[in-house]
Amino acid sequence: MDKTEKLSILDDLIKLETVNGHEELVANYLKKLFERHQIKTELVKTDDNRFNLIASINNNAEKTLGFTGHEDVVAPVDEKKWNYGAFNPKHIDGKIFGRGTSDMKSGLAGLTIAMIELNEDDNFKGNIKFIATVGEELGEIGAKQLSESGYADDLNALVVGEPSNASSTPVMDQLINSGLIQIPDSNPSEYGRHAIFCAHKGSIDYKVSHGKAAHSSMPEAGINALDNLITFYNKQKEYFNGLIAKDEILGKTTPAVTIIKSGDQENTIPDYAEMNVKIRTIPEYNNDKLIVDLKNIINELNQTPHMSLELNETSSNWPVKTDMDSNFLKIVRQSYQEVFEKEALAVGAPGGTDASQFVKVNPDLEVVVAGPGNESAHQVNEFVFEDDYLQFINIYEKIALKYFE
Repeated sequence: MDKTEKLSILDDLIKLETVNGHEELVANYLKKLFERHQIKTELVKTDDNRFNLIASINNNAEKTLGFTGHEDVVAPVDEKKWNYGAFNPKHIDGKIFGRGTSDMKSGLAGLTIAMIELNEDDNFKGNIKFIATVGEELGEIGAKQLSESGYADDLNALVVGEPSNASSTPVMDQLINSGLIQIPDSNPSEYGRHAIFCAHKGSIDYKVSHGKAAHSSMPEAGINALDNLITFYNKQKEYFNGLIAKDEILGKTTPAVTIIKSGDQENTIPDYAEMNVKIRTIPEYNNDKLIVDLKNIINELNQTPHMSLELNETSSNWPVKTDMDSNFLKIVRQSYQEVFEKEALAVGAPGGTDASQFVKVNPDLEVVVAGPGNESAHQVNEFVFEDDYLQFINIYEKIALKYFE
């Protein structure tokens, strides 16, 4: 496939306004593109009539490499502030501007083209499963459904095409110095702006609530929901302070209370209080264990008079980690070296990906996040470097060829 067609495919994807809920446009486009190149596809419908896409190359190899990316983009925010229009791709000074250029239609297009070119290579004898998901930006909806339906069960390794680069080396230095990215000892001392994410934290979101009403002049007649919620808050804080394990790449488990609501008028004891919490999780304390521990705290508190706390888990995304010495990560490092002619950092990502859902059902799955894009993701005038986009197509192909050697 020539350069002009590769750029045209990315432009076509950017033009599709696939803000969460409208992913079918991308699914149908990629389905037609794959089928034009004799690659089998399957549309997988969600409960709310959205469409994931599966495409497969099957050469009866003993293992399967996964390529994955999401079809949705975040809303353009204030579209009037965009210089060229959010869904009107513009190529200027080596950059391609438009919503989703960085997160992550360039990665999605790159994986698609790499798969097409691998399928046309007579020397390629591997199995690849391409998974394009819906609803990644708001809850990893598609990845969760596909995982529960068994689509990740046969994967041995997975490349997630999310952006893993900074726009410049000084920006990469800034991310590292801010603490968002930690460099494990096995990394090179000299590096550029390109990185490989071999791990990222998981997350748990939950809400704890409690209460019974009373007039403020007779507080003993009711149960002050806020008082009891604060009791749990303190117990929870004590519990998290006791989690001393630290992952070499991801650091410690980090909880954050994000919302507290209680009461609605000044002369009434609050009959209801709720607290929302987000925990960033590490493999050493997986999500299920944390929830069990928190429910045990609540059960213990509920044994005391006037306590009736409830915990409602609203989301659970598992931590992802591939061993720094794994053969798969070595293959990815080699591929970066050959294309960029410089060693790349292998670090933990500051954000999450669909891989959380795949790892939950396939714990032995090795994962890397590697893709064009940069810190402009989700911002006004989002962009990707044209060279990054084209070079990552080459990287994806090298990874696949080396993986099946």
